[in-house]
Amino acid sequence: IVGKPHAPVTGLRSFALPLVASFIMVAWDLAQDPVWATVLHGWVWRDGGVWFGVPVSNYLGWFGTVFTIYLLFALYLRRRTDPPIAAPPASLRPALVFYALCAAGNVLQVFSHQAPAVVKDPTGKPWSYAGIAGASALVSIFVMGAFAAIAWVRLAEQKKSIPD
Repeated sequence: IVGKPHAPVTGLRSFALPLVASFIMVAWDLAQDPVWATVLHGWVWRDGGVWFGVPVSNYLGWFGTVFTIYLLFALYLRRRTDPPIAAPPASLRPALVFYALCAAGNVLQVFSHQAPAVVKDPTGKPWSYAGIAGASALVSIFVMGAFAAIAWVRLAEQKKSIPD
């Protein structure tokens, strides 16, 4: 299946798409960083931060980085003379399923009985594991889950509009 041409990436769309895509990526980071940094110590924030030991600057940095990448790509597409071709909906599902599985994994952390009740960030500040896992689950359900649900519906609509 070859997709039909997409609407050109012009005007407000060349800014809106990177903006929305950046929020989708930062939602993922918002849900996972407190667990990976404060609970698992996969990386360390020397000075800690307000979001369960992770500084706000981390999220602003990720937002700025992914927004810049997505914006540059949108500007590249804007300069192309031929319209971009849509990928078949089936080829986009694996990325969506992976995103949704990450969100589901974050929700399942609430039920972990192996984690200590209290964890400390590198500054020595104690954090409740239940608080971290609960916040991660809520972000995963209401933010990541909302993005995944919207994407799933849009993919289903695209599939219906592409003839076999």
